[in-house]
Amino acid sequence: MQNHRLHLVQAGIFVLCIIVSVLLSLNKTIHKGLKDRLFNFFLTIGILGIFILFFQYEMIPYVGYRVMMLALVAVAVIWYFVITIYSLTKMPREIRIIKNHERYIQYLPKAKKK
Repeated sequence: MQNHRLHLVQAGIFVLCIIVSVLLSLNKTIHKGLKDRLFNFFLTIGILGIFILFFQYEMIPYVGYRVMMLALVAVAVIWYFVITIYSLTKMPREIRIIKNHERYIQYLPKAKKK
């Protein structure tokens, strides 16, 4: 019975990851580069987690359940670390370039209407 509850909690977490990815795709206020990276992160982790849980639930000897969950968690931690480094180093530079370009475009003459 305890194992069944654990699978339900894990399934809930992975479904929540998929829902978060869909909500991120609908959000227009987040920087595009960060939004794309987070969308891919949450969607991939959610789908792979559901896939692994399905094989465990059906008792299909795919690969060891514990090894696959450990690998999924390790990949998620490393991937999230990479996204965090991107958001702290590269993203502010990209935002600065976009703001400078918008400021430059602001002072260009408008196209004449015929």
